[in-house]
Amino acid sequence: MRCFRSTWREALTAELCWVDGTGRPRVIAATPLSDGDTPCVALPYSWLALVRELSRAEEVGFSVTDGRSLGEGADGIVAHGPVRVREDLAGESFLHGLLEQELFKYPPSRLLADSVISRRENWWWTPRLIVEMPSPERVRKLVARVDPARHVLAVGGDSARPEVTTVSIDGLSADRVKCSTPAESEPLRAGSGVLFAHDYTASDFERWESWRAFGWFSGDELLIEHREGGVPGRHLAPLGLLERIRRRHRLAKECRRAIVVAERGG
Repeated sequence: MRCFRSTWREALTAELCWVDGTGRPRVIAATPLSDGDTPCVALPYSWLALVRELSRAEEVGFSVTDGRSLGEGADGIVAHGPVRVREDLAGESFLHGLLEQELFKYPPSRLLADSVISRRENWWWTPRLIVEMPSPERVRKLVARVDPARHVLAVGGDSARPEVTTVSIDGLSADRVKCSTPAESEPLRAGSGVLFAHDYTASDFERWESWRAFGWFSGDELLIEHREGGVPGRHLAPLGLLERIRRRHRLAKECRRAIVVAERGG
């Protein structure tokens, strides 16, 4: 357990995996933080609907798989267990314990919350949805994702608990994708599944993008039903000024709308 907590504390990126109420596996990328000795993430309110869904999951997987967070030759890791979600509408818990960690790990946050003035101007950024894993129940090693274009997370959902494995693929150009599992891993179980990966521009994190392919695992393949996000391995070029402004406005609008919903008890 201590190995997981120290890996989580030192990592720049992580993943949260769970199975929703319909039996569909879900995965998101997040910045790993620690509230004392408790692994957690602090998501902005734009994630409200998804976090409330996650809070009802029987079990969640907290994983660190990106090779840049693990060091050369190091294994990835995933901890499974129940989570606790705190809706920090006032942003007090985030400001007094978690913000400093985020400013170090996720540089774009410095533009929004690195001073009292910026926090007042961007008041919608500090209210957070804090997802904690107080007591991991089981911890497993995973193969690290060294190549974001080929190494992905395969998450199965044939039960209420997510089954998380690192696999290798050769692109997503077809309606079915062959998944090569490491020799030491168990074969993928037949059932609902998702392939997931994320990549970011180092070291500024100006762009941090994810992609997902949802479908059905059959043998060593995923039969794809639909996809979200970009194309694996696509070069993440810097954003232009106009797109930066538009992205910030979209984020602010989504956060403000969700904060209003939460304040009204929705």
